[in-house]
Amino acid sequence: TRVAAVIEEMTAEGLAHPTPFEIETAVAFLFFVEEKCDPVILEVGMGGITDATNLIRTTELAVLVPISMDHQSFLGNTMAEIAEKKAGIIKPGCSVATIGQEPEALKVIENVSHEAGTDLCAADISQAEVLEADFTGQRFLYKGEEYTLSLAGSYQTENAVLALEALRILDERGYHTTTEQRREGLKATHWNGRLTIIHRDPLFIVDGAHNPGGIAAFIQAAGKIQERTGKKPWLLFAAVSDKEYETMAKELCEGLDWCGIGVVHMNSDRGLSAERLSQVFKKYASCDVVSFEDTKTAISQMKQTAGGDILFCAGSLYLIGELKVHLEEERSKIH
Repeated sequence: TRVAAVIEEMTAEGLAHPTPFEIETAVAFLFFVEEKCDPVILEVGMGGITDATNLIRTTELAVLVPISMDHQSFLGNTMAEIAEKKAGIIKPGCSVATIGQEPEALKVIENVSHEAGTDLCAADISQAEVLEADFTGQRFLYKGEEYTLSLAGSYQTENAVLALEALRILDERGYHTTTEQRREGLKATHWNGRLTIIHRDPLFIVDGAHNPGGIAAFIQAAGKIQERTGKKPWLLFAAVSDKEYETMAKELCEGLDWCGIGVVHMNSDRGLSAERLSQVFKKYASCDVVSFEDTKTAISQMKQTAGGDILFCAGSLYLIGELKVHLEEERSKIH
């Protein structure tokens, strides 16, 4: 109600009504203040400089995951322009940690870090050795310590290494954690919607990859899962209209030998039509492409078509949310 009262004052003064994300951010900040939080782990929205979260000036550590071409209409049309926006979270006096950046993006991060007088740690994934991996998780060695990660995919190894470097830097800044706590944290981490197994028999795996960088990582992980299981891959895909959907479709079709592809229109104003998705995929696919107008029909028919093979689902976190609703409805009918 306190946030709502402020919004009423703003609109009465002729100011623009805050966006849903801005409202959520304000509510979160108010909660942090009332709970007297010490450190806060704050994830930005789509970018740094113009993001609602960028009011913060007491940053201890700025963490930048690999940057890819995304949200171009807001962030810019080149890797350097997007990196500059993302690097807006870097503040004077903080530390900076990153990993796996394209040279063009890394150069921008280095320049912004230098101008802000910050310490930059560019972690090196080559220092991590994967000892064992499957589609349920992995064990890896990093700087002499062994860790178990309950997340699949080589990109999750990269994320884990970045997290470990972030914890090391925070330790130096007075926020202490032990090696055992870090081990326990990685082992206990689960991320629904990132190479998440929905069914084991038949095998149904969902991933919220929704930009070219995420799709590239998904393809690599899906290929390894296919090799390990010996099963043929099928794909169900959806996207929102402001994403690089044609680039993603091209990458998917060139990256794996799909047995069949289903495309679906999500129940969202931003959802791209199944007809348009079908047109794009047919340009690049060497298999049949089937269109669905709703998620419930899509998942039912794709599961039946895939049979004993693997059904992958990717393209949008919104799609994952719709799938979860329909699958829970199915389970409730069974029970």
